Amino acid sequence: MNLAAAQRPPAWHEPDDGKRWLASTGLALLIEVVVLVAMAWWVSRPAPPPPPQPVEITLTQPKPQPKVVTPKPPPPKPKPPKPKPKPLPRPKVRHIVHPKPLPLPPKPRIQPPPAPVPAARPAMPVAPPPPPPPPPRKPPKVDTAALQMSFEVLMREAIQDAVHYPEAARLMQVEGRTQVAFTFLDGRVSQLRVVHSSGVPSLDRAALQAVRTAPYPAPPAALAGRPLAFVVWVRFRLSDN
Repeated sequence: MNLAAAQRPPAWHEPDDGKRWLASTGLALLIEVVVLVAMAWWVSRPAPPPPPQPVEITLTQPKPQPKVVTPKPPPPKPKPPKPKPKPLPRPKVRHIVHPKPLPLPPKPRIQPPPAPVPAARPAMPVAPPPPPPPPPRKPPKVDTAALQMSFEVLMREAIQDAVHYPEAARLMQVEGRTQVAFTFLDGRVSQLRVVHSSGVPSLDRAALQAVRTAPYPAPPAALAGRPLAFVVWVRFRLSDN
């Protein structure tokens, strides 16, 4: 055994040398594969189209268009002169000489008779015209409101005289009053209704019956033919009967 070799120290190896070698080898193979793929793509791509050929453009001047000459219209024909009418010959006028009339004899003058002179008479006195008749007097205005109020008093008395006290209310000693409204026209009653009830139906019915059967007086002439509205109280008192 060589002494120098025995004295030489052993070579130093790191523990990860094998892993590094494998990594570097794999990276080199990957780069080669990428280069081969790129070369294959470059060879297989289609060739670029050839550049377009230049186009020649020639400029030519347009031919001048021939001038169009429009013919002049012919001059208008002169109108023939109008024939002048021949003058008509004047008719010959014959002058007829009339004989002069004979002078008329002068008319005699007629003098008018003298106007008669009226005899002088004494002037008669003229009577003055009669005075005009006085204008007719206007009839005095009729106060229809006052007439209706006075007629309403008569209507209330006639209704109150026609009241028939119900027998049942008399026996029960019941009293009261009922307010009724109606329209009166020439002795006829219409639109009859109870405005305020007495609280007793028999008294209300008796009040309506009194309005229907009451002997009403004749209305004044100014109220005749006119519908009159009335609102009256019908009283039921035992002392009145």
